Amino acid sequence: MNPEFLDRFAAALPTSGAVLLCTHRHPDPDGLGAVVGLSYLLGKKFGLHSELVLEGRIRRAENVAMRQLLEISALPKGGVNPADYHGVMVVDSQPGFSHTHPPGGLPVLVVIDHHDGPASATGEEPADYPFQWVDSNYGATSTMIYDLLRHYHVEPDKRTATALFCGVRYDTNNLLRGATPADELAFRELENLADRKIIGAIDQPPLTRAYFLQMQEAMAACQDYGTLLLTLLREVQSPEAVAEVADWFLRLEGQQWSLAGGACDGRYQISLRCDMPDADAYPALRYIIGSDGSCGGHGRMAGGQISLTDLSIDQVREQVCRRAVELFGLADVEPVFLVPEDSSVRER
Repeated sequence: MNPEFLDRFAAALPTSGAVLLCTHRHPDPDGLGAVVGLSYLLGKKFGLHSELVLEGRIRRAENVAMRQLLEISALPKGGVNPADYHGVMVVDSQPGFSHTHPPGGLPVLVVIDHHDGPASATGEEPADYPFQWVDSNYGATSTMIYDLLRHYHVEPDKRTATALFCGVRYDTNNLLRGATPADELAFRELENLADRKIIGAIDQPPLTRAYFLQMQEAMAACQDYGTLLLTLLREVQSPEAVAEVADWFLRLEGQQWSLAGGACDGRYQISLRCDMPDADAYPALRYIIGSDGSCGGHGRMAGGQISLTDLSIDQVREQVCRRAVELFGLADVEPVFLVPEDSSVRER
């Protein structure tokens, strides 16, 4: 990245006081890692106090463990007094995304994200913020924050390095998904600085019985179209569960695409994954969702949602299924359930 461009980050900051940091609803390790890293940079280099404002709940076991073990505290979105802050900074997302709503009454000072932005899909001009760094050539926003730390000659402490490492690790699937040379460098250097005991605890958290019941339901619902696995559930415990199901089924031998969906919090959440190196999941999911919802993505992974205000769960499931098999040319393919419909798995 051009050093002159990164110098503009400092120019976007207030000279004193406090700022708010936010990411997308139901943040994942990359969003959490980026927030921790940016907060450390602001305090260490610029003497600015920062606080995270969190929208949605964190429910995936690894993400819960990461937040607890790294003591990542946050304000509820409704508990923010705009008069106490100079502005807000958004990481691992952008204000134009439907799952990202920065607190009102404050200017957006900084946007840092590795996802394609809303303007790339609509052809519109991107919004103008004092510092906007959107680069889909990165595999993780945490890598971008690490590059910002290096640019300002700030070495992360153990907690910050652990958070950033988790962000890079999970968003690139241990450098196997969409990783670039910058991600590889960040991964190696942060791993040496991170707390390995905490990393191990985050990687292997205890799982509830509800988790295994959800995966049992997913196995029973999964339809195999040959190149596509389609797992369209009804109600799920959390939006993260949908992404987890999509990731999990992609590991089935011989698969190329895994599409999962489930209803939660008044929206039908959808995740698309692919194991082909040059695939672009975002335009595929954009077509599948159509004009009824919104989505974002990068490389071999994409996620989106459709509001259930005007559509029922069954209507959305039928629509997603129809568009998916149409997109992949599978309309004449008879799907096979991974678990036969008369199996005792459904009865237990």
